[in-house]
Amino acid sequence: MRNHIVLFLIFASLFNLAKAQENEKPVVKWYGYINYESIFDSYESVTTRDAELYLFPSRKGDNNTNGQLEMLALQSRLGVNVKGPMVLGAQSSGKIEGDFFGTSEDYKNLFRIRHAFMKLKWDKASLLMGQYWHPMFGPEVFPRVVAFGAAAIYNPLNRAPQIRFDYNLTPGFRATFAALGHGYHFSKGPTSDINGGIDASDDQRDAAVPDMQVQLLAGKKKGFQVGITAGYMMLEPRVETNDGLNDNTIGTYNFNAFAKYSTGRFTAQAKFSYGQNMSQYVMLGGYGRLLSDTLEVNDFGYTPYKIFSVWGELAYKPNDNLQVGIFGGLTGNLGTEEKVDLDNTYTRGGSISQLLRVSPRITYTINHFRFGFEYIYNAADYGTDDPDEYGVFDETEQSVNHRIILAARYFF
Repeated sequence: MRNHIVLFLIFASLFNLAKAQENEKPVVKWYGYINYESIFDSYESVTTRDAELYLFPSRKGDNNTNGQLEMLALQSRLGVNVKGPMVLGAQSSGKIEGDFFGTSEDYKNLFRIRHAFMKLKWDKASLLMGQYWHPMFGPEVFPRVVAFGAAAIYNPLNRAPQIRFDYNLTPGFRATFAALGHGYHFSKGPTSDINGGIDASDDQRDAAVPDMQVQLLAGKKKGFQVGITAGYMMLEPRVETNDGLNDNTIGTYNFNAFAKYSTGRFTAQAKFSYGQNMSQYVMLGGYGRLLSDTLEVNDFGYTPYKIFSVWGELAYKPNDNLQVGIFGGLTGNLGTEEKVDLDNTYTRGGSISQLLRVSPRITYTINHFRFGFEYIYNAADYGTDDPDEYGVFDETEQSVNHRIILAARYFF
């Protein structure tokens, strides 16, 4: 009889615990910041969102040397973190975050989703479903510059709907597997510059194959971290022809390697990226019709541009409030994989040979305020002759822009 009473008490306790977990309400915590920037450019440049996101200086021209000044607040951000109950033996959580950057130039100052995901975390593994950073961006190692976009065009920039599985093989070694679909970070293509690019994500959707990525990361946040990312993506450009649609696809790969060393008040980090196309990461790249298929009306294929990028950054904090840093980046066009029809290409910076950026900065943080100053030297080498059959230029001329940013941010 006594044993039955003990068993009853045990089962009653377990039932009450399970019931309590079922009724446990998620804990919601809001966060965000209000952002202000004053931006001066000495030279006309290729930008978006009222020059908030900077890409590169324009080609030399008669009217390009007129200075420009912008004042912006559209980077202001609002988010919510959610901590939920245990689900299937895992800690549940979620995040929704947005800003006023918009999804294209036509929708600037409108609220857009940056992140929106749910997550289950076990002792050694986690499962994420929703919109989050693309593994090529890598939140562990990215430039901490003042300018918006984390040094985009040198560092891959992409957030995408995905299902992602992380597994910690050891406490300092993580493997990531992700399948992604493109949202507003889409590849250049026949529809990418039409109607704000609304239909551009169809190119990846119609291929019916997700963007597949694998990442390995070793090390600790405080100390040395090193990792690699590799992936493969397919597009079906759907170029309209005289007799209908060309349903040929183009497959491209990407790769990067990154490292970070952090000790005390000093941080050094760097990343090397290489791949085909790469335009979906707000980088140079794209693709074009095969030169050998120029005369084909319906059944023609494509060839991608090969792109490289490398950047490094040093940062130092003399005290808890002040930080100084410097960023340097180089990216360039290595030409197409096969001979390309130059009259039928879809690229970002297709007339550019390479880009260079150097940007020293200083920030001061006190209470919930941060003030920042950054000077950015941007140089673009444009081809002056006709490119060869692989889209490579022999001779170039350089355009240079000097950008100065004064920024203030109030965190809450």
